[in-house]
Amino acid sequence: MKVLQINRLWRPSSSAGRYMLELSRLLEQHGHEVIPFAVQDPGNQPSVYSSLFVSPLNLLNPFRMTLGKILGTGARVLYSRETRSRAAALADYSRPDIAHVHKIDLHISPSVLPPLSQRGVGIVMTLHDNKLFCPAQQAYRGGAACYRCRPYHYGSCILGSCADGSKLASSLGATELLAHDLLHAYTGKVDCFIAPSWYMADRMAARGVTGEQVAVIPFFVDTDAWRPDGSGDGEYVLYTGRLLPREGIRTLINTFAALPKVPLKIAGTGIHDHQARKLAWKLGAENIEFLGYRSAKETRSLLAGSRILCLPYESPENVPQTVLQAFAMGVPAIGTSIGGLPEVIRQGRTGMLAQPGDVESLKEAVIALWRDPGLCRDMGHEARDLVEEEYSSSLHYERIADVYRRVVKS
Repeated sequence: MKVLQINRLWRPSSSAGRYMLELSRLLEQHGHEVIPFAVQDPGNQPSVYSSLFVSPLNLLNPFRMTLGKILGTGARVLYSRETRSRAAALADYSRPDIAHVHKIDLHISPSVLPPLSQRGVGIVMTLHDNKLFCPAQQAYRGGAACYRCRPYHYGSCILGSCADGSKLASSLGATELLAHDLLHAYTGKVDCFIAPSWYMADRMAARGVTGEQVAVIPFFVDTDAWRPDGSGDGEYVLYTGRLLPREGIRTLINTFAALPKVPLKIAGTGIHDHQARKLAWKLGAENIEFLGYRSAKETRSLLAGSRILCLPYESPENVPQTVLQAFAMGVPAIGTSIGGLPEVIRQGRTGMLAQPGDVESLKEAVIALWRDPGLCRDMGHEARDLVEEEYSSSLHYERIADVYRRVVKS
């Protein structure tokens, strides 16, 4: 098959981008031809199709734009003639059988879908985040998970200034999602939504999208590349990800500040990097080490030396690929009972679950695992078995290929 892979950027700049490229390599290994479609960017990986990519959209300084430019940018977010025409040209030239959509909001927009559907291309879309349910994408408000918004009703996002604390940004996000609801921009064009977790499938069910319209296919990990390394008696707890409130970074720091004998390494950056470091300093948490950005290779080494992966998320998300990578390396995880985490962190078997935003609950989980290296090893073994049985690349390919065969129209 010829598979059109559509994402904002053709490089691993985000979890969606990394997954898309890993999936593309997996498809090519099985003899499929992958055709990229993205936004033009100097950091993109080389492609013979890059001349047909869409031009970038400047969203960084809206207050320095003229009124006409602001209105034009807003109109393109809702509907882009350029995206539609370039997608049509690419489809006519490459003749894809399947279009696999990833992150397309704002910069590409669902305008990419009609020309593909009209040409008989089967369309599937992986739900990487909460964008189809939450104008701010994060399903997080006031320090806790938020499910206030419903299809066609997004006023709560505006009232709460959920998008970057801005009424304007929240209004634009709500308008975008409402317009796409009214036009059935996604639900009317996508043949099958791929939910990487049952949590995401349940969110789609609330929109009335069920049955064969949704396939639950978790992310995968290359179990040959990510293998156990060491005794399992790691010397520290590891957090890797963005330094954001909804990722539970404040809860994490407060917890480990109360556990001065348990070393924590924090790998990652984010807009709250400075605040996180300041909080750790204020609490005198000398056991917390901030490592900043780390590459995939460096993250692998960090996981190999860790005893526990700790991800105290406070907003609902899919199962992070980091958890699967840790499990593949025989490292158990501590997470929270929210989103897709409970689907893979099986209480007392592959890790422990704490309550979101609850320092005492997280503290108890950390103590229980840290003080018992033997338990960590046993959980790590079961975690490795789990990814081999349910999250391997070979099984993922079979599941994806089955969906492709079901929606292909020629």
